Amino acid sequence: MDRRWYVLPIILMGVLISFVLAMMFGANHYAFGEIWNVITALDMTDKTHQILYEIRMPRVLAALVAGFMISIAGLVLQSVTHNDLSEPSILGINAGANLAIILAALLLPALSFVAIMLSGFIGGMLVGLVILAVTRSRSPLHLILAGAGISLFLYAITDFLVITNDLGQYMTFFTAGGVAGQSMGNLAIVVPLAIVLVIGLYLMAKELDVLLFGDEMAVSLGQNRALYKWMTLVIAVMLASIAVAMVGNVVFLGLLVPHIVKMIFGNMHRFTIIYTGLFGAIIFALADMFARIFNEAPVNAVIAMIGLPFFIYIIKKRGGQYA
Repeated sequence: MDRRWYVLPIILMGVLISFVLAMMFGANHYAFGEIWNVITALDMTDKTHQILYEIRMPRVLAALVAGFMISIAGLVLQSVTHNDLSEPSILGINAGANLAIILAALLLPALSFVAIMLSGFIGGMLVGLVILAVTRSRSPLHLILAGAGISLFLYAITDFLVITNDLGQYMTFFTAGGVAGQSMGNLAIVVPLAIVLVIGLYLMAKELDVLLFGDEMAVSLGQNRALYKWMTLVIAVMLASIAVAMVGNVVFLGLLVPHIVKMIFGNMHRFTIIYTGLFGAIIFALADMFARIFNEAPVNAVIAMIGLPFFIYIIKKRGGQYA
């Protein structure tokens, strides 16, 4: 067995620890014993148990799931586009999902979570694929510029709709990012879908490895490059769009985590897909915990404190590639 699998139990333990810490600490703190009792002997007549099970536990689990999905989406986008700066927010996926969700909320005010998720997926998918199609024969710089330009345009339309229709509180959730208000019912919908999508990506791990060597190498090895490229891109956009519907516009996570994992474990996707998802889950759950501790600060602000310096580091180290 490859030695890189030896650390998997340690990382899984890290996920468990981050879950427990995020359950314990927040606007209100709870002892480990109370968390343990909720898990092993739930008593819904107890007010503390009720708060932990119905409010905090769905929020923590949603943070783990969303971090898992966003990070893997960022990894796949970087691999397929051969662009170290690719991630859902930079490629306009988040902006497209946000606009689609706002439009859906205006047209159908009593929107279910499934409808929000579906509208976010459609919006993110359309914008992401349009940007990728327009810039497919261009340099990585064109991809970044197109994504940034279209994102600004879509956010401007979204802001106009929000202001003119008094949706400020509704939109704050999507711009600041966060997992407040999640439920076990929402997770019951998202988790199976996320598992199916990630398994699909994992089954194509070798094909993603081939894509890393470039289009010419992929063709010479007999790979149906276009098929696997678009299949993996569609799955990545689906993961990112569903995550946006859950937790709003989370930035830098899909950029930061894949680079950390690739620096430690290399580029083989049978390792990076799993480890990127797990690291992303840990970071997002802990970021949400700190956001709650600091009086419900925007979770994006917490992630950006790490992500922005790392973004600058990538530009400085590899800026020559984008000149």
